[in-house]
Amino acid sequence: MLNLMKYEFRKSWKMKGFVLCFTAFFELMFLFGVFSMNEDVWSVGVFGLILTTICGLFLIGVYSIHVLSKDINTKQSYMLFMTPNSSYKILGSKVLENCGSVFLSGMFFMALAMADIMILVVKYEDIQGIIDMLGLIITGNREAFTYQTFVMAGLDTVLSWVYLICVGYLAVVICATLLNGNKFNGLLSFIAFIVIAILVDKLHDGLFGVYYVFSSVRLVSNVGFYVVLTAIIYFITAWIMENKLSV
Repeated sequence: MLNLMKYEFRKSWKMKGFVLCFTAFFELMFLFGVFSMNEDVWSVGVFGLILTTICGLFLIGVYSIHVLSKDINTKQSYMLFMTPNSSYKILGSKVLENCGSVFLSGMFFMALAMADIMILVVKYEDIQGIIDMLGLIITGNREAFTYQTFVMAGLDTVLSWVYLICVGYLAVVICATLLNGNKFNGLLSFIAFIVIAILVDKLHDGLFGVYYVFSSVRLVSNVGFYVVLTAIIYFITAWIMENKLSV
C-alpha cells in the first residue's frame, strides 16, 4: 500500500509544487506589504493567498479524479491494474494519498493564515479590529470569531471536499463500467455525481442543520458524517472496480 501511495504522489508532485510556488509568491507580497506599511500591497497578497488556497485544494482533488480516469481509460496507465494488487488496494492508495494531500494542504494553509494574522496583530497593534474583520468574513458575525471557529471552519471544508473527491471517483468508475459503451456515459456519470452530492447535502442539513454552524457539536457530527460516507463510497467504488471493470 505504501509503495502504491508513493506512486500516486509522484504523479501529482509537479502540480502541487506549482501551487506551492504561487503560495510563496503571494506570501512574500503580503510580508513586503506589511513591513513596508503598504496596505494595498498586503491586501493583494491576502487576496492572492485566499485564491491560491481555494484553487489549490480544488486542483489537488480534481487532478486526482483525472488521474483515476486516465488509469482506467488509457492503455499505458491501465497496466497498474495488471499488478498483483486488488482494486480495493489500488483505490485505497488513491483515496489515502489524496485525502492526506488535501488534509495536509488544508492544515498548511490554515497554519499560514493564523501566522499571517498574528503578524498583522503585532504590526498594527489592533487586535480587536482584525478579529472583528475576520469574524465578519468567516462567520458573518463580528463577535463569533475565535481560533477554534477558524479551525472548525477549515476542517469542515477539508472533510467535505475529501468526500466529494470520493464521489468523483465513483462517477469515473461508473462511467468506465456500468455505462461503458453508452454514448452519453460521461454526461450521465456527471449527472449522477451532482445528484449524489445534492442528496447528501440535503441529508446533512436534515440531520445537523439544527446545530450552530461553528459549534463543537457541528464539528464532531461533520467529522463522523463525512468519514462514514467516504468509507461507504470507497467500498462501493472498489466493489464496482473489482467486479465490473475490464481493462
